[in-house]
Amino acid sequence: MYAGVVAALQGSSTRELTACSWAAVVVVAGGLATFAAPSRARADEKPNTTVLETQGLAPPPPPRQAQIQYGVAFTVEGVAHAGPVCANEGQPCILGSGGGIDARVGWRPSEKFYLGGAYEFSKQDPGKLYRLAILQQARIEARLYFPTGESAEPFVLFGAGLAGYGNEWSVATWGAGATIGGGLEVELSGGSLLNLSLAYRPIFLRSFEDSIPAFHEAGIVHFVTLEIALEAQDTL
Repeated sequence: MYAGVVAALQGSSTRELTACSWAAVVVVAGGLATFAAPSRARADEKPNTTVLETQGLAPPPPPRQAQIQYGVAFTVEGVAHAGPVCANEGQPCILGSGGGIDARVGWRPSEKFYLGGAYEFSKQDPGKLYRLAILQQARIEARLYFPTGESAEPFVLFGAGLAGYGNEWSVATWGAGATIGGGLEVELSGGSLLNLSLAYRPIFLRSFEDSIPAFHEAGIVHFVTLEIALEAQDTL
């Protein structure tokens, strides 16, 4: 039988051989296409997964947008040492401890940093030398946060500014001050923030006379400040 087929092929013309060759190519191509189709279908059925999902890792959270942060605080300005301002032991100290209110607004470009300004006024104990002794402060403040992934984050606090002190909102003496301290920021429901901080605040005050009149030397007054603040954030 094989010999007959060979003989038939040998007796066929070149055109017939060419036609047979093309027919064989078509049959082989069709078989390859049929074989490849299930594989392509299986590939199409496979879910579209990212590299992170394949490795079992969650995608990183989107970067935090810059925000404006503002609020109000209740402060205690404790005088640790009044220095030369109260050097005369024969007179009551004109600058004692007190408390007041602090208003602030600032820029929060990331979860790790805050930069803003604050205005504070506090009623101090003047030893009956003033009717209403007011300490006013204007400060630039910076906070460096340490994110924990929880609702509470610690921070360190730095600041610098000017202060004025006098009777009934007048300024009898003034000078520059600095702030260094730390605290804890707690996120409350609704996006509001509760800040608790403790800081050391030296303020240099120029020499002045009170209403007696009594003279008070220039010098540094050392404050220890406790602050409880309620703040909010708005996206810029």
